Order: sequence, then structure tokens, then C-alpha cells
Amino acid sequence: MLTQSWRDLRPETATSGEISGTTRYIDIFQVRQLHTLQHPMTETAYEMAFLISSQVMELYFGLLCHELGRARREVRADDVPAVLRTLSRTVGHLRALEATWESYEDMTPADWNPIKAQLGKGEASSVHSYMYRHLVFLLGQKSPEMLEPHRSTPLIHQGLQEALSAPSLYDEVLALLQRRGLPVPDSAVHRDFAEPYVAQPQVEAAWVQVYHDESFTDLRDLGEALTQVADRFHRWTQAHLTVTMRTFGDKPGYYHTPAVDWLRSGEEQTVFPELWSARTTM
Repeated sequence: MLTQSWRDLRPETATSGEISGTTRYIDIFQVRQLHTLQHPMTETAYEMAFLISSQVMELYFGLLCHELGRARREVRADDVPAVLRTLSRTVGHLRALEATWESYEDMTPADWNPIKAQLGKGEASSVHSYMYRHLVFLLGQKSPEMLEPHRSTPLIHQGLQEALSAPSLYDEVLALLQRRGLPVPDSAVHRDFAEPYVAQPQVEAAWVQVYHDESFTDLRDLGEALTQVADRFHRWTQAHLTVTMRTFGDKPGYYHTPAVDWLRSGEEQTVFPELWSARTTM
């Protein structure tokens, strides 16, 4: 336990003498600010781990949006080698994101209940993470009703509406496949991007062709890179479900829906669906 009042050394209250020994490291990474962002409300041993892990997750959501947004632009530019590098980094970020659960994966209901009591009845639910919503929209999991929790914050709501209506990374990949002469139907490329994507047999057949035809080696590599992203993201959602089952059970959560059932329904959604279903006939 640190004995000095390091959390009270806020930049706006520190004297010139207290901050005169600052370094480039402290300034560039805003270390003082970072260590004043956690405000435990209980004496529960796991609360600091919960707060910091949740904040780290939020930072990774932002990083993943940055990378996947870059990958989407690279797909539009037909720059497959650049996309592969970006998706390789993304997989590493997803591994790190999954590891954030380890800080409190053994938390029990007795550890969690005091924290949950301070969060209120849904007011601080993880469904209110707008950056996570940006992330899943980029991955193609469109859900218009998920904008509702943010209606009272116009700027956030507007940004989410724009992300909902924009093509996902997978939408852009399907357009790339069509540009390369593969039989991707127009209905998969020209559609209302705000609506959930529905898998199509013709798209599955196009992926099968990619994997069988040696002239599409770069697209096959792209398919495998996307599959890795989907796999690592699925592992994170599985870990979320497991931690919730262990700490929360099936108590009512968001909109009074049993928490585990609600998470399980989301966890069952497949990212980049035809990349998985095509393997049956490859």
C-alpha cells in the first residue's frame, strides 16, 4: 500500500515545486492524470481491479476502432498488404483486451454485490460503453436499438448513428471481392448498412472460390486475417460471459433482462459469418 498521497497530487492542485521534477515520460503519457481517474466507492478488495480493468478495456476499444477504421480505409484503397499488417496488430490488441478479465476473473458474488450496488440499476451497465458500440459496428454487428441508451447525449448519439449507417469492415471486404471479379451479389454490397448483415449463400460460395483458386492468394490471406480477428473477439465475449456467470448469475441486468441470457444472445452472433460457414465445403 502506498503511503504518500499520490492520488491527491492532481495537476490542477499541485504546486510548482511538486511538479518541477516532471519528466517527458510523465508528460507524454499524462501519468499524473491517469492515476487520479480511479475513485473507489466501496471497501471491496476487487473494486480497484474492476475500475482499472474497465478503463483499460475502454482504451483498447478506442485502439481497436482506430485500427479497424484504418483497415477499412485500406480495403477501400485495394491495399491488401497494408490491411494484413493492420489486422495482425489488431489481433495482438484483442489478445491484450481478453487478458484484462484476468484481474478479477475469480471475483465472487460477495465481492461483486457491493460494487454493483453503487453502480445502480442499469445506469452504469457496460451497454453504455459507446466506444464498444463503435467497435462492434465496425465488425459488422449492427443493432439500431443499441443507440437508445445514448439518446440523451446528442454528440455521442450522432456519432453512433453515423457509425451504424456506415459500411462495416466486412461490408468493404465484400465490395473488394466483387471488384476482384468474385460472384458477390449486389444485394450484399449495396444495402442499408444500418441493418444487421444477413449471411448469403452466394457470399459463402465466393469465399470458397477464394480458398480454392490460387490466383486469389492475397484474398485468402485476408480471409484468414479476418478469421483471426473474429476468433479473438469471440474469445473476449466468451470471457465476458464467463465472468458474468461467476459474479452476477442470471440476475436482471440491462432493461431487466437476465444478464447471462442477454450476453449469451450477443455472444452467439458470428463476426464475418460466411468465412466460418464456408469451411464446411472448402
